[in-house]
Amino acid sequence: MCVPEAADDGHGVAAGTWLAGLGTVLREWGRIGIIGFGGPPAHIALLRRLCVQDREWLDAAEFEDAIAACNLLPGPASTELAIFCAWRVRGRAGAVAGGLAFIVPGLIIILLLSALFLAGAPPSARSSARPSCWPRVLSVGWQFAVLAGAAVLLLALRRGVVLTLFSAAAVGLIVAFAGGPLPR
Repeated sequence: MCVPEAADDGHGVAAGTWLAGLGTVLREWGRIGIIGFGGPPAHIALLRRLCVQDREWLDAAEFEDAIAACNLLPGPASTELAIFCAWRVRGRAGAVAGGLAFIVPGLIIILLLSALFLAGAPPSARSSARPSCWPRVLSVGWQFAVLAGAAVLLLALRRGVVLTLFSAAAVGLIVAFAGGPLPR
């Protein structure tokens, strides 16, 4: 193992000695980017298999520490972990190449699926960015009050989405049992 830019990482490998070639990084991280359906848990499992089990580029403890560090950072942890692993394997160039190879295939797939969807959708669906239920929801006064209360609870109290959803459901049940109008 080596930290590509420093030789004092404790692994006894000189700085600039790469664990894999840039082509290997592009191929392997691109493969994970293409077949990594299932989100971060799938990505992390594929990266663990590649970097720790199959190729032994990283040891298990270092990989776990990297997961912990990436979970502390804002943003998608599996993408950060993929970039870190590519950096450990091939340095700065590996980090850039591995990051792009990991991200770009999914981006292209999403863009193609979006184009297919929009090509088959009527023009009115393409121009509307808001959900069709908003006019009906906001036309009923108590529902607007629940929506406003949920927003206040979520933003001001910072108690999370789950508490907000349970609170909104409780208000809806109270209104239903009191005989108020429910959405159709």
